[in-house]
Amino acid sequence: MTANCKAATAGDYDNDGDLDLYASNVGKNRLYQNKGDRTLTDVAEELAVTGPESRSFVPWFFDFDNDGWLDLFVGAFEANISDIAADYLGEDHDGVSPRLYRNDGGSFTDIAREAGLDHPYLPMGANFGDLDNDGYLDIYLTTGDPEYQTLTPNIMLRNDAGRRYQDVTTSGGFGHPQKGHGVGFGDIENDGDQDIYHQLGGLYPGDGFHNALFQNPGHGNRFLVVKLTGVSTNRAGYGARIRVTVSTPEGGVATFHRAVGSVSSFGGSPTRQEIGLGRASASSASRSTGRSRKPPR
Repeated sequence: MTANCKAATAGDYDNDGDLDLYASNVGKNRLYQNKGDRTLTDVAEELAVTGPESRSFVPWFFDFDNDGWLDLFVGAFEANISDIAADYLGEDHDGVSPRLYRNDGGSFTDIAREAGLDHPYLPMGANFGDLDNDGYLDIYLTTGDPEYQTLTPNIMLRNDAGRRYQDVTTSGGFGHPQKGHGVGFGDIENDGDQDIYHQLGGLYPGDGFHNALFQNPGHGNRFLVVKLTGVSTNRAGYGARIRVTVSTPEGGVATFHRAVGSVSSFGGSPTRQEIGLGRASASSASRSTGRSRKPPR
C-alpha cells in the first residue's frame, strides 16, 4: 500500500512491550501494531483510528488521563481562516477538528468533542508538555498555512485532570498570530518548570519571523526529573515507561505515567522526563520495559 505520509509517531498502545507505529497521511491514517516478531500489522480500520481522513499532520501517543494506557492525539490540517472565524462566532463551518482517541485497554474511543477539542485549529507544529506541573499533559497547537491572510492565534490547551481541555491561550499569553512550526517543551532554566520554545515562520521567502521563547513563571507545584541511560544499547531509554505514585496532602494517592521517546512529530522535547507531581507530599517512581507489562484497570 502507498500513502502520502505527513507525520509519524511511535508508542506501545497495547502495553505488550513493543513499540507500535502511527502514520498520519493525506487520506486515511494507519496504526501498525508491532507483533513482536519483526512484523507490523495495520489495525487502524479495526480500531477506528483512521481519521481525520484528510491532511492530519501532527500525531502523538501520550497518557492524557494517567491510567497507564497510551492515548492518541491526531491534529487536523483541513480548514481555512473563514472556518476558524466562524467557529469563534459559533457559526457553521466546514473545518475539520482533531481527534483524541482515548485508549480503553487496547481499543480506542474518540472523545475529542467531550474533551472540548471539537474546533478547527489548523495546526502544523504542535507538542505536549506540563505547563503547571499538575502531572497532566497540556497541548500547544501552532497554527496557520502558507497564505499571508491566514493569521490566527496559536492555541494553548490546559489538561483539566484528564477530563477535558481548557483554552488558556489568552490568560497565558500564548496567542502568537504568526504561523507556527516546531514546538519544544523543556525546562531551559533548570528551575523545575517547563518553558516553551517555538519556531515561527520561514516556510517560504518573505515569511521570516523571529522565534519565540515563553518563560514559565512557575505554579508552586512539585516535580521530578528522570533521565534514563541504557547500559549497552538504547542509550536514551526510548520505549521505557515511567510510573510515579505520590501521596497527596488530602491523604490520598495519585499516579502519573510517562512514555519515554513518545513525542510529537512536529515538535521536539528533551529526552529527560520532567514530570509534574501537583501538590505531592511524597513520591515513588518505577520504570518498566519488556513484554506483557499491563497495568491493572
